[in-house]
Amino acid sequence: MKKFEFSLKRIRDYKNTLLDREKNVLSGLIMEQNNIYDRLDVLEKDFENINTEMHEKMQEGLDISSIKLYEYRKNGVREERRTLGERLEFLETSINRQQSRVVKLKQEVSGYDKLEEKQREDYNKEVVKEQELVISEFISQKLTKELNTKQP
Repeated sequence: MKKFEFSLKRIRDYKNTLLDREKNVLSGLIMEQNNIYDRLDVLEKDFENINTEMHEKMQEGLDISSIKLYEYRKNGVREERRTLGERLEFLETSINRQQSRVVKLKQEVSGYDKLEEKQREDYNKEVVKEQELVISEFISQKLTKELNTKQP
C-alpha cells in the first residue's frame, strides 16, 4: 500500500501561510496600539509638568506672553492626545477586524487538521485490513501446503 498523503495538504499549507501573515498584521497593529498608549502616558506626564511649572511661575509672577507660551504648549499636548485618541479608535476597530480574520483562518486550518486526522485513521484501518488479508492468505497457503504434503 502506498504511503499516506493528505489530499488537501497544499490548501492547508496555503491557509497556514495566510494565517501566519494575518497574525503578523495583528501583532503589528497591537504593537502600534501599545506605542500609542506609551506615548499617551508620556504626554500626560508632559502636560502635568507643564501645568505644574506654569503654576509655580505664576506664583512668582509671570507676564502674559509667558502664560500664552505655556497655554500654547498645553494645547499642543491636548491636540496630540486628541489625534492619538482618534488613531486608537481606528486601531481598535482594525484589531477587532483582524482578530476575526485570524480566528476564521485558525478554524479553517483546524478543520483541515481534523480532516487529515480522519483520513489518516481511515488509511490506518485500510492498512490493518490489508495486513490481515495478507496474513490470512499466508495461513491459508501454509495450511493448503501442509494438507497437500500429508495426502498420499
